[in-house]
Amino acid sequence: MNGADLPVLNGYPLRLVVPGHYGTYWVKHLSEIVVTDKAFDGFWMSSAYRIPANACACSEPGKPPARTVPIGRFNVRSFITSLADGAHVPHGRKTVVRGIAFDGGHGINEVAFSADGGRTWRAARLGKDLVRYSFRAWSASFTPSRKGEHALMVRATNRIGQGQPASALWNPPGYMRNVVESVRMVVA
Repeated sequence: MNGADLPVLNGYPLRLVVPGHYGTYWVKHLSEIVVTDKAFDGFWMSSAYRIPANACACSEPGKPPARTVPIGRFNVRSFITSLADGAHVPHGRKTVVRGIAFDGGHGINEVAFSADGGRTWRAARLGKDLVRYSFRAWSASFTPSRKGEHALMVRATNRIGQGQPASALWNPPGYMRNVVESVRMVVA
């Protein structure tokens, strides 16, 4: 990694990265590969990394799902990466907010940004669409017109119309969370 041996915490001696699959299936500390003619049914596939077997991968809070399947798809996600929660920015100065968005391979079509806690939204500028499953950079600028706390939000939509819900969908292990997230910013 970066011209040196892969660190132990990153999977030394070898890590298998599988585009289109969550990191739960990116096997670390790989020492051998066994080819099978059916899906592997070990603990991690048969018991652990599973979601409710329905379109939303969700179930009623507090209740186990009737049936589960291994995680086999990505939800649309987006993040603000240039400002940490609680960041301070100067009043009246243009602020550029940056982040990433990704999905399950269809491609990000749109990212919307809100500087007022979701009351109003506007299109963010999208970076280059690199390859299937890659992060897509985005940016949006705004000038804070009032001092105090602001809730910044971002939501993405992919090319087949899938987006992020306003409230989180529940499942027992919490996998596939893709709710519209918020970053609090303080203007001084």
